[in-house]
Amino acid sequence: MLGNPDRPVGGIAVKPPDGVELRPLGRDDFADALALARELYFLPAADSDAHRARFEALVNDPDATPFLAIAGGQPAGFIGFRFRRRLNHATFEGWVSDLFVRERWRGAGIGRALLAAAIAEWRLRGGHQVMLEVATDRAAARGLYEATGFVNQGKYFEIAPVATRQIEPAPGVELRELVDDDPDFEAATRLLAELGRPAPGEERLPALRRTFSQHVASADNGSMLALLDGQPVGFISLEFRHPFFATAPQAWIPDLVVTESARGRDIGAALLDAAFAESVRRGAYAAALESGHQRQVAHRLYSAAGMSDVGSFFTLAR
Repeated sequence: MLGNPDRPVGGIAVKPPDGVELRPLGRDDFADALALARELYFLPAADSDAHRARFEALVNDPDATPFLAIAGGQPAGFIGFRFRRRLNHATFEGWVSDLFVRERWRGAGIGRALLAAAIAEWRLRGGHQVMLEVATDRAAARGLYEATGFVNQGKYFEIAPVATRQIEPAPGVELRELVDDDPDFEAATRLLAELGRPAPGEERLPALRRTFSQHVASADNGSMLALLDGQPVGFISLEFRHPFFATAPQAWIPDLVVTESARGRDIGAALLDAAFAESVRRGAYAAALESGHQRQVAHRLYSAAGMSDVGSFFTLAR
């Protein structure tokens, strides 16, 4: 059991502003949560029943801890928060997928309290960082994140609708799906370490191997390796996430790397295009990725592929 059962812990221990109730999102909050999400993303009021199954999956997910804020007896805001595994990491990463406060209640500290609840859940569970994305024009949200200790780490790119350029791999280059075996685990782990992900020590290898196996086994995985003359030289991780307020998935590309000796052959462009093709095949409404400030060559690749620089991504480290 976590904590003392007689004392609140995690997000429910966060003190909300006066007159505001802060609580975990529950099954009975479906209509309110959907209305808030539609306001946030300017979505049309279509058939609500199409979203109910995804919403119930969210509130029943042990790796999700969304919160709702109630002010004056009315839903005032919500935060979407979940824990996710990242390859080459032994601990969970927290991800703020959505944060919204209705206009009439802004400036009262509700957004800050919702964010504090998510961070409290993350600290309770022991993840290595929290990540979130924010649009370029959301100055108030950026100010909140920076005041809370988040650091702007780079750009957030998106393409919607997803379209391919039908790039053919160069001679000697093969693209194939990732498989759950030791050679692919070792190749992906090595390539991700080149990208700057943690290089695994012996004590962390079993945990990283389990994360890798779970990633490959997931129905929402579309990750691929690039081989040059039979040797792994590139890797793209591709995952499909399912917002409860959408009827189609969003494709997310956490990692794209080509080893330095194999660059100049458009392998990165071919991997990205193959990921877009898989996204189209699965009906994704968009594809998105984060890219650090220093990755100028990658930024040009993403722009050439039709992606737009739509915002930034921030992280909070433990």
